[in-house]
Amino acid sequence: MARIVDLTHPVFHAMPVFPGDPQVQIEVLRSLDAGQYRLSRVTLGTHAGTHLDAPRHCIADGQTVDQILLDNLVGWAEVLDMSEKGEGEEIDVQDFQKFESRIAEGSRLLVRTGWSKRFCDGGFFSDFPGITQEAAQWLVSHKVRLLGLEQPSTHPTEHLETHRILLSGGVALVESLANLDELSRERVYLVLLPIKLVGADGAPVRAIAIEDDSNCFAQISFQKGETRQ
Repeated sequence: MARIVDLTHPVFHAMPVFPGDPQVQIEVLRSLDAGQYRLSRVTLGTHAGTHLDAPRHCIADGQTVDQILLDNLVGWAEVLDMSEKGEGEEIDVQDFQKFESRIAEGSRLLVRTGWSKRFCDGGFFSDFPGITQEAAQWLVSHKVRLLGLEQPSTHPTEHLETHRILLSGGVALVESLANLDELSRERVYLVLLPIKLVGADGAPVRAIAIEDDSNCFAQISFQKGETRQ
């Protein structure tokens, strides 16, 4: 029997956001008391909570969210346990090389650090374990297609440099994942579904992992559908 694990942080009013990003606001515009239905307005940045970074985030002519192929975001993923990495430590080439036998061209990687447990405390956005520029280059050279992190960014101080390396090298990047500690297997079926925002540099995603021994996902294929605006 398949087991589904939600890897997404809840989105709520005034939730923690990266310093400088717009605050999340959820406002009720129409209530059941005033009419026949309830309607709300949600205001948030494109990188609030669990989110996907599109190449356009750091690259002027990079792909936007609506241009990223779903087969990069949906499929088997390797769970790499780096929970020994603590506050202020870096994740370097050697840390990924420990898992090299599980990393092939086109791999999707989920890096488990346990950092998501700090999502609602004041230290989530600072001194988190960061991916070094050398490690980012190594991932690009191994043609990894997706990197998923519990941290809010790739590096606490060199985030722009590591973002440019990964996003220009074809690595899709999802940040602020949750509940990776609840995964019991080293390989899971990953589903990342960002809001299809035309022309956007990023978008919130609903991320889930499916733990299943069956081969029911083997025949899934994706076709690019017609975009209607």
